[in-house]
Amino acid sequence: MTEHRIRIIQPRLRDGDIAGNLAMTLKTIRASAGQADLLVFPETCISGFPRPDNVAQLAEPLDGPSATALREAARQAGVAVAIGLAEADRGRHFNAGLLIDADGQVLLHYRKTMLYDSDHGVFEAGDRQPVCTWRGLRVGMLICFDIEFPVPARALGVQGVDLIVLMDGMMHPYGHIHRHAVPVRAMDNQCYIAMANRAGPGDSYAFCGESQFADPFGQTLARIAGDAEGLLDVRLDPLATGRARAQYRG
Repeated sequence: MTEHRIRIIQPRLRDGDIAGNLAMTLKTIRASAGQADLLVFPETCISGFPRPDNVAQLAEPLDGPSATALREAARQAGVAVAIGLAEADRGRHFNAGLLIDADGQVLLHYRKTMLYDSDHGVFEAGDRQPVCTWRGLRVGMLICFDIEFPVPARALGVQGVDLIVLMDGMMHPYGHIHRHAVPVRAMDNQCYIAMANRAGPGDSYAFCGESQFADPFGQTLARIAGDAEGLLDVRLDPLATGRARAQYRG
């Protein structure tokens, strides 16, 4: 089995600037053609962080203009895209993530289950931990605060995921929490975790970056040091989860 090329994106975003954030995202997708198999972007990458007073204006349905543009960009570039967005669904709003394959099809749709303080009054919590198959891998998805609790990751682990994509929105001064939690959850479930975080200032928080990639043995294989914009190109060995599970079998 061949390795999978994953590109983790650590961008600066502007809260409330759908046009600007989407333009950056589409440009990054186009520029990654032939260079990666999967791109991972942060939490609410398109809208930035909504507030109670503007979530209805910023959230979009899954067949809305932003998701449609992302699907077409993924198809044209021939890359898969995992990305967070604010989802509108018949008057309800969710902190959501999509995994779009290289044909522009949505393979996975996830709604954040563990709501942080800034989510309350803005989003409703999801109630499922779906898994999909992408290029022979079992893939699950988490969003930011989810990773700080064992249960969401374990709900994916018991489904045999090889990879968890983590769309993050971790802020200063709490970066150390996810720096430690990501490799621990990877080891707990003997899977890879690819975490993409925002960098730089937002309206309410300054985001700490430190995007990272952890393997099924609990090792952080690569990390962007600090809160500057950047890309992290890593490779996933599809046989590593099997080797880790053989060692951790009870």
